[in-house]
Amino acid sequence: MKKTVSKIFIHGFSLIILSVIFAPLAFAEVQTTIDNPLGKGVNSIPALVAKLMNVVAMVGGVVVVFFIIYAGFKFVEAQGNPGKLEKARDTLLYTVIGAAVLLGADVIANVVAGTINSIKN
Repeated sequence: MKKTVSKIFIHGFSLIILSVIFAPLAFAEVQTTIDNPLGKGVNSIPALVAKLMNVVAMVGGVVVVFFIIYAGFKFVEAQGNPGKLEKARDTLLYTVIGAAVLLGADVIANVVAGTINSIKN
């Protein structure tokens, strides 16, 4: 029982001290500016989407290059084995299809953005 009363007293006293220390800060008028973490020029949703599409296109381009190299290694590793050659061809085919989808999405996004900008102006 004694420990419980002392804990309540300590917690209450701590709360009073913290409120005395931090209360003036809560009522102080502080003017703070926050820099845009996405960089300059990203001040709207379309600008954010365009920036994200650029990042996705760059990362996707790097991934496509790595998978083309990987498919090349699979072709070399196959050494004429028909089953392994088929898997290597599939890897290359799916990589090319993924690159086409990535390029198509980028083209469609640029066309839509251009159309919206021309209508807006």
